Amino acid sequence: KDIKFLKHDLVLHLRDLPLLGDTYRQEFARLANGYLAGIDPAAYDSVSNLHVICAYLLGKEDWDNLLPAADAMTNQGRLTSPLAERDGRVYWCDRHIDGPDADTARRILDVTNQPYAGAPLASLTLGNRLTSYEDDGRGTVTLSGAVVNPLGRIRPDVELKASLEFRARRQIGVRSFSFPVTTVRHAGDTIEWNTTADIGSTVRPLGIIDAVWDVRLKLTAGGDRLTTRVSVGGVDLDKAARLRVRPRLTRLVSDRFEPEMTKKGNLSYVLTAEGAAAVRTQALIDGAMQGRAAGVVKRSLRKALRARRNLGSGEQKVKVYHEVFSKLPVKKGTVVFESHMGKQYSDSPKAIYEELVRSGARFEAIWSYAGAKPTGFPPEATLVRRWSWAYLRALAQAEYWIDNQGFPLALTKRPATTYIQTWHGSALKRMGFHEPRTKAQDRAGQDRFQAAVDRFDHFLLRSEHDARTLAKGFRLRDEVLLRTGYPRNDALVAAHRSEADSGERVRGPLAGEFGIDPEKKVLLYAPTFRARADGTVEGFTFPFDVEEFADRLGDRFTLLVRTHYLNSVTLPPSVAGRVVDVSRHHDITPLLALADGLITDYSSVMFDYAVLDRPMLFFAYDYEKYANDIRGTYFDLKEKAPGPVVATADELLQALAAFDEADAKYAEARRRFLAEFGEYDRGDAARRIVEKFFTRSGK
Repeated sequence: KDIKFLKHDLVLHLRDLPLLGDTYRQEFARLANGYLAGIDPAAYDSVSNLHVICAYLLGKEDWDNLLPAADAMTNQGRLTSPLAERDGRVYWCDRHIDGPDADTARRILDVTNQPYAGAPLASLTLGNRLTSYEDDGRGTVTLSGAVVNPLGRIRPDVELKASLEFRARRQIGVRSFSFPVTTVRHAGDTIEWNTTADIGSTVRPLGIIDAVWDVRLKLTAGGDRLTTRVSVGGVDLDKAARLRVRPRLTRLVSDRFEPEMTKKGNLSYVLTAEGAAAVRTQALIDGAMQGRAAGVVKRSLRKALRARRNLGSGEQKVKVYHEVFSKLPVKKGTVVFESHMGKQYSDSPKAIYEELVRSGARFEAIWSYAGAKPTGFPPEATLVRRWSWAYLRALAQAEYWIDNQGFPLALTKRPATTYIQTWHGSALKRMGFHEPRTKAQDRAGQDRFQAAVDRFDHFLLRSEHDARTLAKGFRLRDEVLLRTGYPRNDALVAAHRSEADSGERVRGPLAGEFGIDPEKKVLLYAPTFRARADGTVEGFTFPFDVEEFADRLGDRFTLLVRTHYLNSVTLPPSVAGRVVDVSRHHDITPLLALADGLITDYSSVMFDYAVLDRPMLFFAYDYEKYANDIRGTYFDLKEKAPGPVVATADELLQALAAFDEADAKYAEARRRFLAEFGEYDRGDAARRIVEKFFTRSGK
């Protein structure tokens, strides 16, 4: 009951407070705080940090900081407070954290580990509150607002531009309309803006299906582009006029735009009828929709909508792929590339693509991407969104599929298509049919998995270890295996040879991009992900105190943190410059080349880094669980690791303090490790693939 009150009931009450007066708020605080006093303290452990912050600030009747927190709860992910920083920690607000109740306040208001402080500015949804609203009674409005500037991250010297966008909530044949913002300026904790928009003459709704229009501010701050919803805040819209509007279809249905506050407190405009003709037409429509004929219309409409939804369903797409697209002719020279299920332009598919470009081979490149907007992909390639109709057609007509993980299991490869599976790493943990979860599947599930891996025409290997593990785990025939090494590691082989020949380390442009001190050594921390028993991915948390690392070793090392692509990380501001999050740098190969040493656990990145013959350190704090409880391993890491294996954070820091000693001590172990797990990485994998399949100059 107490948890429900904190998570739901209290939120509903807080949502209405911005538009209510001081008398109401004081009475509400008296009643609510009396109730909160009787809540079981254990309930606070089961709700989010923001729920606890709201309850605390309500107890203080700190409306200035409570209302932004309530807004952030109502609009998940929205940051509405400028935040405060003390002693390397980030707090929701600066009030209370220095007073007599400072210890309690700091514990509750601490948001250092929330995705506010260290996340890229463009990834944040910043609160944007109306400060004034005026209209001319006809169709023109003047709006002013303030966008929160957390920790002053939008610096005063950054150039600001903005536009106000009106967009229909239902985007069916409707375009959005934008108005340039007249004034936008820095104002301490906020960015203030003001503009006048002639909505009546400019915004042209269709007039029937686009009844609700939302308002967004698009702000450009230097190189960052931010989009924010405009919240009503404390502005009273009751006295605002209905704006005259000219729908494109007809004014007989609607002729006015009425400003309203949505359930989440945001500004929107709703089409309504005010003129006599429009009111009569609307009444006729409402009446007609209650009769017997309307029931037939509604049922037909629902049936049509279901058919439309089914057309875009996965089942329907798979059917069209096999029955329609797979009957089209295969296009010679067409190659569909995909890396990590479309999430990146990286890895061996990238290396093969770039070798094809270098070689001058004639081919048409199509790259798959996942998500709403592709980033980092080559501009000269055709891009298709994963699971889109264009993606399915491209796969059906491609002469080659090249990826490192797996195209959708439900899609059968045509005999005329050659599937080159580069894979994404040698195996420590058990894979395929060696994995307990696969063994536990029923016969139908195992048959589907077998059919998926049987699509591979070629599978790249780095060593005979891969042949004994991955190839057997996927039940691959020997003629499918290509002992070429990994194309992604060609660059690492070249870097090692260059260093051995010249005796000089060249860090390259990434060092400058990350602001790395040339006097410091660079360590790359690249752990693998953790999965639960059901196969779902656990969130990433640091298994050691990153601030302690920065304090003890930050004068000697710069630590680059690169989480697995299934995870993400937020760094505390106190470690800035000494610890750098490079997880958004999708291609790990340049990061490996940059690093003087690697810290990992069980990630296959250990096998790639071995090519460079540089120090490695293994932080295996949960080794017994990982090796035995989850899926098992092919060998005992502690026996074969080419570097220290440590189990605690103290041991990790001690091993790093003796970094140079470990380099010499494990030199022979690194050579043995590379000979066993990277024997085919000779630096020519991409060239051999291109010559074999595309230029036909190789065997």
